[in-house]
Amino acid sequence: MIILERIRGDKMRTYTSASGSSAENLFIDLFSDTFGAEKAGYLYSQYPFFDIYQNSRFADFVLENGAKRIAIEIDDEASHNPRLVSKDKYCDDLLKQNSMIHLGWDVYRWTVRQMQKQPDTVKDELKVFIGSDPRFKEIDDYLPTQRGQAFSGEKLGLREYQQEALDSLSEMRAKKETIALLYHATGTGKTVTAVMDAKRCGGRVLFVAHTMELVNQAFATFETLWGDVAVGKFADSIKDTESHVVCGSIQSVALNLDMFKDDDFDYIIIDEAHHASADTYQKVLAYFKPKFILGLTATPERADDTNILEIFKNTAHKLDIQTAVEIGALVPVRCIRIHTNIDMTKVRFNSVQYNIRDLDIKICVTERNKLIVDTWLEYVKNRRTVVFCASVKHAEQVAQLFKDAGVSAVAVSGSMKTSERNEQLAKFANGDVKVLCACDLLNEGWDCPQTEVLFMARPTMSKVLYTQQLGRGMRNSEGKDHLMVFDFVDNASQYNTPYSMHRLFKLKDYHAGGTILGKRGQREAELELYAKGERPDAVVDYPVDATDYELVDIFNWQEEAQGMVSQIEFVRRVDVQSETIERYIREGMLIPDLIVPMSEHRTFKYFKEETLISYAEKYNWKLIDDNNRISLFLEMVEQMDMSYSYKPVLLKAVLTHADANGRVKISDIVDYFRSFYEARRKAGLIVEKTNSVYAKGNYTDKDAERNILSNPFKRFEDMNMMRHTKTLGIVEIEPTVWKKLSDGDKTNILNICDNMLEKYYSRISK
Repeated sequence: MIILERIRGDKMRTYTSASGSSAENLFIDLFSDTFGAEKAGYLYSQYPFFDIYQNSRFADFVLENGAKRIAIEIDDEASHNPRLVSKDKYCDDLLKQNSMIHLGWDVYRWTVRQMQKQPDTVKDELKVFIGSDPRFKEIDDYLPTQRGQAFSGEKLGLREYQQEALDSLSEMRAKKETIALLYHATGTGKTVTAVMDAKRCGGRVLFVAHTMELVNQAFATFETLWGDVAVGKFADSIKDTESHVVCGSIQSVALNLDMFKDDDFDYIIIDEAHHASADTYQKVLAYFKPKFILGLTATPERADDTNILEIFKNTAHKLDIQTAVEIGALVPVRCIRIHTNIDMTKVRFNSVQYNIRDLDIKICVTERNKLIVDTWLEYVKNRRTVVFCASVKHAEQVAQLFKDAGVSAVAVSGSMKTSERNEQLAKFANGDVKVLCACDLLNEGWDCPQTEVLFMARPTMSKVLYTQQLGRGMRNSEGKDHLMVFDFVDNASQYNTPYSMHRLFKLKDYHAGGTILGKRGQREAELELYAKGERPDAVVDYPVDATDYELVDIFNWQEEAQGMVSQIEFVRRVDVQSETIERYIREGMLIPDLIVPMSEHRTFKYFKEETLISYAEKYNWKLIDDNNRISLFLEMVEQMDMSYSYKPVLLKAVLTHADANGRVKISDIVDYFRSFYEARRKAGLIVEKTNSVYAKGNYTDKDAERNILSNPFKRFEDMNMMRHTKTLGIVEIEPTVWKKLSDGDKTNILNICDNMLEKYYSRISK
């Protein structure tokens, strides 16, 4: 096995291939020669994923750096040559690759022969295919440098809400709470609050964030406010594991958990905690055993609708964006709506985002781009403005139109050189650049308090994304009494309407330039002015008509659906298989309360709670909840339906290898299956039905895992009695079941499984 080494000072870091494959080790060697041994730490070996048919698969290597994944496959010449491999194997390999692409991965392949005979060519190709991709560049190499004001710890005076948060955290710990969420709006100093709380607790601290920019900000804050302890970084080439406070990137920490002991830290801070359901965060949270965990967020909702309180359990303190404005922590916000003639009704979407290709085709057009520039020229009068665009291409086109009109404008993106991008951001901060066009680059980790205007020119269905973009302009700054937001409103259907200021804050009445968020009583006072045909002083300089009034349709189907049961959840709530529910819906025997058209051929289906209960009564289905799940589990075991021997073997494997929390490695389950069926083969007994992978023999661990997760496991998963964590490679018995299983229950289950297997093999042997 090849070992890659990097020497830093007198410390040595080693990397080994998890696979043990000489071919894959050769690739790691070439990869390290190309980018440096440290970069090999970004490679996930044997990365698990599911293909479009939910079969368990593994990519040889995956690079994860942000939302995009890069998959790398190492093959011999036969793997994808239809003349050298069986038809089934050829088709299976195609399905694997196509599924990766379908999941949004970039897929690259190299053969063993290439690496052996043409190593320099492979290294050149790596540089071209991967090295130029901003998603693979070091995180701090493609994010803007924060240019906020430094502060002195000696002069720091906590605001009232920060002190309230600290008091609340102390009270929670006194009640033996071990995890909490701090929900404070962007720009209100939540990092300072977290540092002061960690300092008060006194133990070792791990701070993790998903960008190097946020890591650097936290590092500076800790050094300023807690200067009498050592503060270090764990990111990129810096691997400080010894400092009292360690500020690390989630990517680096997740990839190098072996460098830490699980009890190294007493206090862990998760910045931008709305990302915490991601696999990398779950891996870190599952590993460490601190005394307290604090999540920080300005947007408690996830883009994928995952509720982060399922992770952080309690909210220690809340300061939402509206309250922050009311108390003066953030500036008031006004809004002007600009309607376009762009038709968005055919743009495909899921519950939280548009199909980016469809969106780009629709809005990245000259007419709409020109409207953006014309609006700025007519309304804004040289105020510093950030234009949020849908893509890099869109940002560049809009910036060019501004330049053509004689306006100092730039487009910033991850494809720019770091020095160039930071130079342009600095020019915007000091006023030399008036218009900054960007897509997702500035959503998190960058603020310019001097920003006076935001152009929301990128339609989004994500409440989180819209709120993050809004937060870029709401910091207080000398001479700034409000932020003006221009909402570009395209024609959309009821179900694919993007977020706007009015939709976000559920305001039905629109007055041009009117206050959306203001200090207490400000909005009400202004509405009285508009009713008289007058304008507030703050919008006198804007060419708007005081009588410009509009009723806004603020239908939010996502919020309506939030209180309903999805089709997937319906399956988990009743003692019925997913195929049955699908068939009943198809045949009109189940009628959803809400059907959301996602595209021409795809819908999301939701049911009210009372609808679920009535259908359960009608069809004599048992409802599953935390109270009866254990009894239904035991009943299911006793009445086990068996078309194959897999269910009892799975139960025996899980109960044999489960730890104290009911968790078992999928690799241990695979080993158990292999041992069980191979023992039968050696004893001259029937292994399984002739079409079974175990009866055929010559199967791989991947084949066995795919079989386990697609057949016996799925039934338990449908009933929410077992779950599979892909990243950790763990199968877990649902905690409400595991905690109630006595030793006697476990023994009885094993006996039932043995009896079931005896009866099954007796039946198929006849």
